[in-house]
Amino acid sequence: MPDQRSYDKSLELWNRAVQLIPGGSQTNSKRATAYAPGAYPIYAERAEGARIKDVDGNWYVDYVLGLGPITLGYCYPAVDEAIAEQLRKGIIYGLLSPLEVEAAEAIREAVPCAEMVRFLKGGSEVTTTAARIARAYTGKELILNSGYRGWADTWTAALDRERRRGVPECLTSVIKSFPRDDLDALRELLEEHKGEVALVFLDAASGTAPPEGYIQGVRDLCDEYGVLLAFDEIVTGFRLARGGAQEYYGVTPDLACFAKGVANGMPLGVVCGRAEVMQLAKDLVISVTYGGEALSLAAVVAALKEYQAKPVHEHIWRQGERLMAGFDALAEKHGVPLACHGLAPMSSQRITYEDAELSADVWTLLLQEMATRGVLIRRGGLLFVTYSHGDEEVEETLAALDESLAVIAEAVEEGKVKDVLRTTDIEESFRRF
Repeated sequence: MPDQRSYDKSLELWNRAVQLIPGGSQTNSKRATAYAPGAYPIYAERAEGARIKDVDGNWYVDYVLGLGPITLGYCYPAVDEAIAEQLRKGIIYGLLSPLEVEAAEAIREAVPCAEMVRFLKGGSEVTTTAARIARAYTGKELILNSGYRGWADTWTAALDRERRRGVPECLTSVIKSFPRDDLDALRELLEEHKGEVALVFLDAASGTAPPEGYIQGVRDLCDEYGVLLAFDEIVTGFRLARGGAQEYYGVTPDLACFAKGVANGMPLGVVCGRAEVMQLAKDLVISVTYGGEALSLAAVVAALKEYQAKPVHEHIWRQGERLMAGFDALAEKHGVPLACHGLAPMSSQRITYEDAELSADVWTLLLQEMATRGVLIRRGGLLFVTYSHGDEEVEETLAALDESLAVIAEAVEEGKVKDVLRTTDIEESFRRF
């Protein structure tokens, strides 16, 4: 058994945070209670490559990676140098930055649907912008959506009454949800609301891969019913392929939204698409002071050059496939019902005991034991891989998993899972829909 790590500084900061910040965090998915507080780090001090150091001085191989923005690696030299060079020139101006043009051209060259481009800051901003553009272009209000699009009223209106508190009730009539990967359900909605639908919005891939032909099937239905199609590529963009899921699946949407990996960690969101549709944005109330913030734009240009010049995506796929195969093999070895799903650059994991409470406790124990051995994963995934995850990091990860699953198998067999947990302060802080 490795030495238990100290998380004293993390816990002290967390106790201060919950008195100052609602929920203790700016991001629901980063709340300490979503992981294993007391047995898992909470605050980071620095990060390099595929590794992160917490405020208590512990280093880890990291697969959480800021919830997905890090694709090349932390402190990636080419990106950091571009940021540093621009910092000496200025962060934001009262005039436009030439980088707005250069970054837009780089996006257009890489992304199949990107004839025109707008920059904002976050995922919720760009998905909401895409919705506004689609409604303006079509003159229709109804959006059919499958998946999580962010916290804005436009999307939260689709949730149940408890989770949409604070959202005007009138918005519930202009968004309808349909189940993931269900073409029949989508066709029924399109038929039921024929002539009313502005846009179909979905993730091309998420924790699971879509069935063969599904993405093309959605495209075909949108064409049949005269409806725009938008891909949320905030997670898949610049991860599955240089041109995102639309390049990987060979299906081009009318609009697409990017964030996260587009700038390797710098805060930037992108909405792009067909020029005929996108050009309406110039006449709409869509404006953000920081859309032209130059450090993030410099990072975009540098990152896209790396994606083109280096075998980034081949490497991410290869290492992700090694991890998925290793996870499945070690789960079988130890008799633990842990399985990997989805696509290798962003796989998800499930623990499926018949007892749901046991499954939840085993997840917490897995987070605890992996962190103790210097590896950070996220409850249920996604397991993000970067260009900086080398063979050494993969081998360390699988060795840590081997030992962790041995602890879990013994604890389950002896009925002592709760006894070996060093934390019980766990709550669901975020749920996608």
